[in-house]
Amino acid sequence: MTCARHPKVETALTCTRCATPICPDCMVAGAVGMLCRACADLGGSPLFKIRPERFALALVAGLAAGTIAGLILQQLGFWVFFISPMVGGFLGEVVLRCTGRKSGKKVVWLTGLSVLVGSGLSLLVNDTWQRYLHDPIGAVFFLVAVGLTLGAALGKIRYF
Repeated sequence: MTCARHPKVETALTCTRCATPICPDCMVAGAVGMLCRACADLGGSPLFKIRPERFALALVAGLAAGTIAGLILQQLGFWVFFISPMVGGFLGEVVLRCTGRKSGKKVVWLTGLSVLVGSGLSLLVNDTWQRYLHDPIGAVFFLVAVGLTLGAALGKIRYF
């Protein structure tokens, strides 16, 4: 028998789903055996598919939670080193629940942008950016807090 895509190649291998003859160049390893490219590319895993309305909800909730997190982090001083990982975990949980506990690159990017843009918005809402121009130590504390929050939020998304 010959490969369905390469008629000059002899093969004894068939797709486990549709029984199409495939050669080693065409085969894709699947959970149930070797598949043809058409059967292997059935739209991806449902774990990574997010409906657009859920994605929009997660974006709005993530930005709101990121802004509130930034406002909280500005008030903590030294305690920010202990509190910001908890705030990041909470923010990651907000995004996870809004997406229906989906994961993937889109959710990771959404979470990262929520932390960074929300922290920036908190500086604008509270007019704290002017204070940080004259207080470099406070600015460094805030940047470290944002970094710790970002790490905890992304860790929550990746390893929930």
